[in-house]
Amino acid sequence: MMQQYRSLKERHRDAVLFFRLGDFYEMFERDAAEVSAILGLTLTKRNGLPMCGIPYHAAGTYIPRLLWAGRKIAICEQIALPQGGKGIAKREVVEVITPGTVVDEDFLDRGRNNYLASLGQIEGALSFSYIDLSTGEFAATLLGKENRFEKLRKELARLQPSELLVQESLLEEGPETVRILEERQILINRYPDWSYDLGDSEARLRRLFGVTNLKGFGILPDDHAIYACGTLLEYLSETAHDHLRHISSIVRYEESDFVGLDESTQRNLEIVSNMRDASNAYTLFQVLDKTRTAPGARTLRSRLLHPLRDMKAITLRLDKVEELYRNQMILSALRKKLSGVLDLERLSARIALGKAHAKDLAAVASTITVILEIEQEFGEMRVPGSWMLAQENRSAAEELEKELRRAICDDPSVLLTEGNMIREGYSEELDRLRLLKRDSRKVLADYLEDEKNRSGIANLKIKYNKIIGHFIEVTKANLSLVPDHFIRRQSLVGAERFTTERLGELETELNSASEKMIQLEKELFLSLRESCARRLPVLHTLAEYICDIDFFQALAYAATVHGYVRPDINTGNDIAIREGRHPVVEAGLNAGEFIPNSIDIGAKKSFALITGPNMAGKSTYLRQTALIVLMAQCGSFVPAMEATIGIVDRIFCRVGASDNLARGESTFLVEMNETAYILRTASEKSLVIMDEVGRGTSTTDGLAIAWAVSEALIERKTKTLFATHFHELTELQHDSIQKLRLMVKEEGDRVIFLKKVEEGCAAGSYGIHVASLAGVPDPVLSRARQILGELEHRDRPIPKDMVPQRKSQKSDLLFNENDLIESEIMSIDLDSLTPKKALDILYRWKEELGSGRMK
Repeated sequence: MMQQYRSLKERHRDAVLFFRLGDFYEMFERDAAEVSAILGLTLTKRNGLPMCGIPYHAAGTYIPRLLWAGRKIAICEQIALPQGGKGIAKREVVEVITPGTVVDEDFLDRGRNNYLASLGQIEGALSFSYIDLSTGEFAATLLGKENRFEKLRKELARLQPSELLVQESLLEEGPETVRILEERQILINRYPDWSYDLGDSEARLRRLFGVTNLKGFGILPDDHAIYACGTLLEYLSETAHDHLRHISSIVRYEESDFVGLDESTQRNLEIVSNMRDASNAYTLFQVLDKTRTAPGARTLRSRLLHPLRDMKAITLRLDKVEELYRNQMILSALRKKLSGVLDLERLSARIALGKAHAKDLAAVASTITVILEIEQEFGEMRVPGSWMLAQENRSAAEELEKELRRAICDDPSVLLTEGNMIREGYSEELDRLRLLKRDSRKVLADYLEDEKNRSGIANLKIKYNKIIGHFIEVTKANLSLVPDHFIRRQSLVGAERFTTERLGELETELNSASEKMIQLEKELFLSLRESCARRLPVLHTLAEYICDIDFFQALAYAATVHGYVRPDINTGNDIAIREGRHPVVEAGLNAGEFIPNSIDIGAKKSFALITGPNMAGKSTYLRQTALIVLMAQCGSFVPAMEATIGIVDRIFCRVGASDNLARGESTFLVEMNETAYILRTASEKSLVIMDEVGRGTSTTDGLAIAWAVSEALIERKTKTLFATHFHELTELQHDSIQKLRLMVKEEGDRVIFLKKVEEGCAAGSYGIHVASLAGVPDPVLSRARQILGELEHRDRPIPKDMVPQRKSQKSDLLFNENDLIESEIMSIDLDSLTPKKALDILYRWKEELGSGRMK
């Protein structure tokens, strides 16, 4: 048996092998040690062999925990018992479950997508594709050479894939890719370079979609964006057995399609996860999540992380939200109806993969019923046609619903071996078998009555015993009346026992009725499931329809509950928000407690320098501005009295910082990395919010850096909200600067933070007052006041003209080229550097020094 185990394990070395032994799944050797530690199982030994096991019927409890721990599971079943009861049962791996390919609802988070991604390198750029097998979503993009690893970080942060396929050379050529992947809890699968092939990817995609070319998907020949798709599809064919009919399209997207949200911005704005425990508590997603369905929640989550840059698309979303917002009766009716909608996306995927059971098909039928009712109500209320289904889709949905309603019983079994799936009246043969089983006594009684009439023997009886089965008993007095077709089976003292061919047939039918019923129900169900699979395009259309409706009603309901207004969207550079509020902070307070603030920033006044003490509300003010812009470009109403939003191309949020031990980076280095990325990529159309830049180093160094960064952003005309405790920065003079402060009210020794923004510069930071609120001992506070008084009497010369009209390049902002190249030399890992890579670096340095600027 261990030879059989090791042979199967050799073919699935990267997976935990669940080896079926009777009523248990057993694990041996290294698998046993690893799994027992993860699941808290008892590790035992038999003949010195480590082993542990779980009951096969409880596997559904343990498998999710292994998947969350980033493990693959190979399910090995007994497919044939040994003949004669001797020997070893035949076993095969029937399924491989991985974190990125799981589709069982019990193993998935209903409110978020489960992505499998693939990453390859072609001509210096990164080809990135991803798929959610549980919904059929499939997309690909090309991350250009410039800042490619920052772009990769951004995509991984947005999508948070459960599993990633990576081209091997990417992991070996340098530490950057490894470092990025090690930061995340992702199962990594290394694939050799030869498995990444552009021609193979294109061929696999054409076969999958049944087309001669990919132009209909916006993919031209030799498009490098699909370079990683082939390996992705190959991996799926190995784990999902080519059952990919629900994957009917691929989206080819560009970075420019959406507002750029780098990794730190997504984290600092707490869009879908908070910084405390990474849950969705106290996030923008939690505030806006008024969805009623799982697909709607996933849609909302995805769209919050992919704000739009196209004005027409944003306006269309806002129009739909407004239609529902202004029709509260429709909105209320919708929310009631949507509570009966189940996860049609994932139901469709299970149908396509051959994993749907009878309850799934019943769920499809009930969901179609609700969708058709919703569409009918829209029709009765004469809302615009954009909410209506096309006639052909409606007709196809009605036809499928009727077929499923007629076929599937009300409370079907989830097992194919139990029967109880098909409704009475759907199949005449099944009804006959059911009647035969249910009315076996009546069938025998009818037959007996017939024999009585034919033979004239009034006291004929049908009896049964375990030895000869059913038989007809005739007393000795009536033996002369026994007809010729009676067959003698047994003689007794006072009677004879007979059978007939018909009685034998009835007995066989009665004995096999249950078995035949189960087999016939299985065949009927599989045929029905295949019929649903042929209608997957209709199911996809319905799923998209309900996702959109739930998304828009959630935003409309959130606007109703929280008092949001429709923003005015334009292509200009100005952002004007009157009485804006932080959506998340406001939601945690009682009505009316949040203090609103306004901002007007853009072409004329692009740089807002904000000063004020700690706890006065600077960070809240910064974040609320960014969140309002993000919400508007997602198509949501916003928390303000009035808002005019000029579309931005990127949002940068450098608010607060912490060290990153995984990357070997100090707090200050993290801050400088984020700042450098902003300076390299922000444009006039970007929105930048920065808080306390330079605080992680000495006061003079920090001030110098904050000053230089401010100059750079002012010259670039990037819309910037810059909060600082360096009050020396208020000496900055430029036509683009507006100076704002958080209001403070002093009453004797008391300081009251009013949380209100006004023009001007703060008089001080009130740091000692904040320390007092935190409970710092009085002697320490007294000494701090004494030292502060001495420091305030010292002179600190401040240059008066700090924003000259310079014509230097971007690299002059903080460091010169020689310093940057020297820093890069010190950070290169010589042991992993290939000769080709070394030459590439030398050529780049030569070009940079020759052009006089860093790229």
